[in-house]
Amino acid sequence: MNGTIGCSCSIADDNLCHITSFDLTRNYLNGTIPVEWASMKNLSSISLTANRLSGNIPGYLGNFTALTYLSLESNQFSGVVPPELGKLASLDTLILSSNKLVGTLPEALAQIKDLGDFRVSDNNLNGTVLEFIGNWTQLRKLRIADTPGPEFPLPIVPEKMNHLVLRNINLSGIIPKEAWDVEKTLDLTFNKLVGELPSTTIRRQFTFLSGNMLTGTVQEAFIERNTYL
Repeated sequence: MNGTIGCSCSIADDNLCHITSFDLTRNYLNGTIPVEWASMKNLSSISLTANRLSGNIPGYLGNFTALTYLSLESNQFSGVVPPELGKLASLDTLILSSNKLVGTLPEALAQIKDLGDFRVSDNNLNGTVLEFIGNWTQLRKLRIADTPGPEFPLPIVPEKMNHLVLRNINLSGIIPKEAWDVEKTLDLTFNKLVGELPSTTIRRQFTFLSGNMLTGTVQEAFIERNTYL
């Protein structure tokens, strides 16, 4: 499929107004997201991954109040992450990776209380990872990478996270206990973290810690797992 995307319930089949999911992944779509989509009040999932959409991420996405899943990954969106996304109170998954986004993450994202999966790596963002991430108590997966800015400590992360990737974002200080409890993937490479590795058994599948200033003895539990120091 190629071309632009568009739809309006006022001119299209009434059944479109009852659509709950839009998946246009891996096509050749260009342009941007039509404001008319906001009239589809039951739309809970939008995936536009791997297309050629460009321009700013439209703020009117904040009107898609039923959304629980939004992926704009691997497009050519530019500009800042719009604060209007904070209106998506039901959102569980927000994936903005691999675009051309700039600026800092808006504090309005803190309003999405039940966010479980947030990915924004491979952009041109700057600034720090905001402390409100620790308030996303349902967070299972967090991926932010290659974001220049001032040094800052690793925020407290929620319990029972599966994947925590904070690579090359100028983290400093020690790694808090909560981060060591991440279950599957812990990637904190190329930061300025210090302190000793814990002696407790690491149960996760992958651990990446190279490019820091950690000290201490490498425990056998690290060597037995897929751990990169």
